Amino acid sequence: MIFLVNADNRSQFAADLAAMHRQRKIIFVDGAGWNVPVTGDREIDRYDCDDTVYLLAKDEPSGPILASVRLLPTERPHLMGELFPIACLAAIPHGPAVWEASRFCVAPGLRGGGRSHALIWETVCGVLETGLLYGIEAVVFAVNRALLRLVLHCGWEARSLGPRLGAGDQEIAAAAATITTAGLRRVRRLHRIPIPVTRLHALAPPPPAALAADPSIPRRARS
Repeated sequence: MIFLVNADNRSQFAADLAAMHRQRKIIFVDGAGWNVPVTGDREIDRYDCDDTVYLLAKDEPSGPILASVRLLPTERPHLMGELFPIACLAAIPHGPAVWEASRFCVAPGLRGGGRSHALIWETVCGVLETGLLYGIEAVVFAVNRALLRLVLHCGWEARSLGPRLGAGDQEIAAAAATITTAGLRRVRRLHRIPIPVTRLHALAPPPPAALAADPSIPRRARS
């Protein structure tokens, strides 16, 4: 299942987000040799903000993170817009209904093989479901050569935005995918995902006694 973490519920996922940043350092910095900001044992950059949306794949609510991805509106500074415009033949799609997906990360020890691929399909479903929830029409992303082939042909409507850059393991390409219910149905059917995967855990409201004792809450709002 995919847990949606946003500004409203991120306090419930503080430990999970810390684990996610540690996984990102292991995969992207220690493993791939990326020259990106590191804070202690965590990979964190300026796009990891309080209102950034994260999707965390886990087998159960209390279990470890198996994969993660972050989502950013393209109306604010985002990775592709500032670092990879050269990867697009035309202007990078942007606007209130276009978000960026970045930092897709599978937990160390799960990369490669069937489990890794299953997490890719589940995460794609999570991106589609979250996009439909937020009214997003498209997502843009930059991925390596191996992942590009998978995400372009996994069932949603996706296309390359420009030439591949770099070489070997460092080769990347920009792509965009349309968020539609038809695309979500195709991904679910092709990869045998029968039900929605995304879970949104909202903060529990304060108990009635706390509301009654809080003088900042108007009396009519306590009933």
